[in-house]
Amino acid sequence: MSTRYSLPLILLHWLAVPAMLAAFIIGEVMEDLPRGPEKISVMGWHILAGLTVAALLLPRIAIRLRGVPPMHGEAAFWEAGLARAAHLVMYAVMLLLPLTGLLSILAGTRTVPVLGLFELPALFPLSWLHEAMEEVHEAVARVFLVTLVMHVAATLWHVLVRRDGVLRRMLPGRN
Repeated sequence: MSTRYSLPLILLHWLAVPAMLAAFIIGEVMEDLPRGPEKISVMGWHILAGLTVAALLLPRIAIRLRGVPPMHGEAAFWEAGLARAAHLVMYAVMLLLPLTGLLSILAGTRTVPVLGLFELPALFPLSWLHEAMEEVHEAVARVFLVTLVMHVAATLWHVLVRRDGVLRRMLPGRN
């Protein structure tokens, strides 16, 4: 038997999933585009998705800090430790990706429009910081991809092999 996560944590999790996937996929598409208006437009969508991830992360962290999430009763010590480490990495990724992306823009040389909604200014143009943040941003995006694959694989392991109800803890609705 497993204990469910709180409804706010469940909702924040499932709202973050499409935002994170959108940010990643749009970022990959953006990398292949030549400089120009189309790339700036796509970058606006990427930024908006990244800021959405950041906005969803703040209340999620607050909820997690209020209490320890439920652990599955039958988890071995090593499984529980691995699950905690994977969640910590995913939270770090959700924080570092928007942060490094934003720092890269702020350290750039030009203002970046975001779909006509607002603009992100180049507050402190430092080319070395801009380049460093772009590199870190791309490296953390790769960590995100690996962590996501591991997260999905672990979920499938619990659903298809162990059949222990772990997925139901993060699904909205009744058990």
